[in-house]
Amino acid sequence: MKEKIKIIGEWEVALVSKKTGKILSYDKGHNTIVNTGKEELAKLLNGISSTYFRAIAIGEGSTSPTAGDTALETEVKRSLATLSYVSDYKARFTKTFTFGSGETYDITEAGVFDSDTESGSVMFDRFTFSAKSVDSDVDLKVTVTITIS
Repeated sequence: MKEKIKIIGEWEVALVSKKTGKILSYDKGHNTIVNTGKEELAKLLNGISSTYFRAIAIGEGSTSPTAGDTALETEVKRSLATLSYVSDYKARFTKTFTFGSGETYDITEAGVFDSDTESGSVMFDRFTFSAKSVDSDVDLKVTVTITIS
């Protein structure tokens, strides 16, 4: 009997008012698991690599994701995510990005990486969404759930 394993990625992006905590904008969809992510996952399975995925990056790129992507198109910020195991074979990555005075971006892409530094990191997945205009008055909450089935 052959058993097939699927990796399914889902993302959620919420623009949240710092003043009221109200969600101003919300998008949800499926992401693209990129080739470098699949390769690193295979290396993790047999101990060839021990660097697990742990960071989320956001950017202003708008080109649709492809399996060959290795970085965001126009990265703006990257940070370590909160990692959790939800249940039913689901790994979750969550990060709320904040923005200081004078910082304004139209965020349209995000991805999960194995490092919080851009140089030399490995991308697991990438996704694009409708522009979220951010500044010091709003936070951007990004949640990525990876299901192994």
